[in-house]
Amino acid sequence: MKRILVTLTAIFFAFQLSAQQNEAKIRKITVDDAVLLATDNNISIKIQKSKLNTLKRKNTFSWGSVGPSASLSGGMQIPLQKQTASLPDFTYNAEVRLGLTLTPALYTSIKEARLRYENGKTSYEDAVREVEVSVRKLFYNLLYTQEKINLSRRNMETARIRYENNRDKYNRGQLSELALLQSQYNYESQRPTIESDEIVYQNNFASFKQALGIPQDEEIQLEGSLSAAVPKGEISVSQTVEELPSIKKSRASLELQKNTLLAQRFTAYGPSIGASYSYGKSGSSQTKNFNELNTTGNSISLSVSLPLDGLIPWSTRASNIAELKAGIKELELQLENEKTSASLNLQNSIKNIQQKQNQLELLERNVDLAQRTYDMTLTSYNHGSSDLLTLQSSSDSLLKAKTDREYGLYNLISAVLDLENTLGLPFGTLGRNQE
Repeated sequence: MKRILVTLTAIFFAFQLSAQQNEAKIRKITVDDAVLLATDNNISIKIQKSKLNTLKRKNTFSWGSVGPSASLSGGMQIPLQKQTASLPDFTYNAEVRLGLTLTPALYTSIKEARLRYENGKTSYEDAVREVEVSVRKLFYNLLYTQEKINLSRRNMETARIRYENNRDKYNRGQLSELALLQSQYNYESQRPTIESDEIVYQNNFASFKQALGIPQDEEIQLEGSLSAAVPKGEISVSQTVEELPSIKKSRASLELQKNTLLAQRFTAYGPSIGASYSYGKSGSSQTKNFNELNTTGNSISLSVSLPLDGLIPWSTRASNIAELKAGIKELELQLENEKTSASLNLQNSIKNIQQKQNQLELLERNVDLAQRTYDMTLTSYNHGSSDLLTLQSSSDSLLKAKTDREYGLYNLISAVLDLENTLGLPFGTLGRNQE
């Protein structure tokens, strides 16, 4: 007997150790972990990061056109036939030239590099936020689907137990065959729906792993709940329309277009100033030292040029300026229209969230009511006062109420994420600071 107890104890601890090892192999991931993994492995973010680095480099060295130009030239001449013996065998020359040109377009080129870099930072931030909001929604959708399947499984398990109890009653002659078949149908008819939901869950889970850059064969477990992610406080917005990221981006595009117009005006009307210095020496095969070299050039030149074709109304430059001015006017009108639309969409988003919060309170009450109805119906059924169909109907109502509540949680979370994305706020901000 003692030997048997020792063997059973060893088997028990072996199972415990195996379970702990399997649990240790499962990687637990929170929603914040998922966001970090996705942003590290997302291709579009890497592309935007590369573009941003290029724009940063251009902005850093945008003043490079101010630097002077420098050149060094030289040559040699060898006569094929000397006319007199006194002529040298060859001659040579060298010249160094330094130049500097200043135009008003220098200002606009530097400003354009800065504006494009700022736009690049905005595009990069937008790419990061789009990935983050997508991953967060997918994470919470998986939690919803998982909870829906768990509720269905528990409901199916209850139906299975009820069917087995009815089968025992039928074998003892205490239940009709029709009631037995009804309980069997109520149990087995739930399997296809659960299997369909599981397939959807597995497919979405595979997409989730792919988005995070996790191998498909790696075991992961989601840590979190829908109820914990729902904001408990009142949703309020302090930002104005002018502070919205979309409006800032449109305003930046307008500013870039205005800079392009200014650059075109500088090209059409602005003067350019040039300065250069040249110094040259020449010598021949008869030159013995540096002091004998002849100076061929040592001069400074200054020049100013003023374009006049921009003053002609039908010239190409004048036409380009007119087209840019018309385009800027259109962008200004579009910006005003965007502000009006953004203000309306912002109000609608807040109302939508408030409506979903009110609906969630109603869904919670529905769950309580459905639970009480089911408990009373089950007691009545056990005492023979209610039939199986009434019990199954109340069970289905309870399952639907719980599933609707979970779906309401997911919809509210998604609506808040969309609003935070529109406002450019860190995700998880709204409704948290009022707690």
